[in-house]
Amino acid sequence: MEADRILNEYDLSKETAARYIDAITRMNQSETAEEIGVSRQTVNRYKNVFAEMTAQERSLLIASLAQDQFLEQATE
Repeated sequence: MEADRILNEYDLSKETAARYIDAITRMNQSETAEEIGVSRQTVNRYKNVFAEMTAQERSLLIASLAQDQFLEQATE
């Protein structure tokens, strides 16, 4: 899967990336770190890595992770 390749290429955790995307759209970096249980340094690293990605990589990764999250919620 292309999303897994992107996660591996940028050394990101799938779970943390999904939780980061969800939280950062609602909160600032400090609140995001607290919400997802990582350090502010980790949140800042994810922010910088997402900025390094091409627009296509970022869109593909966000769409893929959002789809996974939606499917999980739909089966609950």
